[in-house]
Amino acid sequence: MKLSRRIEDQILLLKIKHGDQEAFAIIYDKYVDALFRFVVFRVRSEEIAQDITSELFLKIWQHITTSPTNVENLRAFLYQMARNLVADHYRTTQETLPLEEAIEVEGSGAKDLNVRLSLAEVEKGLSNLPGEWQEVVILAYIEGFKHAEIAAIIGKSPAATRVLLHRAIKELKRILNQATY
Repeated sequence: MKLSRRIEDQILLLKIKHGDQEAFAIIYDKYVDALFRFVVFRVRSEEIAQDITSELFLKIWQHITTSPTNVENLRAFLYQMARNLVADHYRTTQETLPLEEAIEVEGSGAKDLNVRLSLAEVEKGLSNLPGEWQEVVILAYIEGFKHAEIAAIIGKSPAATRVLLHRAIKELKRILNQATY
């Protein structure tokens, strides 16, 4: 019988809490690619994204092994931490990064983008959205998260998340339509 992802994650978290490095390696292998992809979309630099992702896993280890509180939803927790580190990066650098070459995206969520535009054009359009709108679009359409999961990550209700995503997509369509004419 196969355990659900959340139950597997809870078992791994319990092992990590007791210092099990192999359990941490499993979490790392399971989530590193998706978290890196999320960060790279937000910072638009693979080098910076690698640094942030490395720092992210260091902080995850420290939090899980030292914090008295338990992580209820590991996936949401990981993305919240990644989101916070990206915000910290922008706060400390106070710079706007140039758009690098198109990012090669691998993963099931990327296949769901039914857009006749190149990834570079969509990425340019995304960069014109406010930060929170960028996040919900990336989480929904690139990472394949459900509204409730996105809500847990960004700290809003699922209804507010749906509205936010609707507005973000509407604005992204407007931006992309402007860019193609």
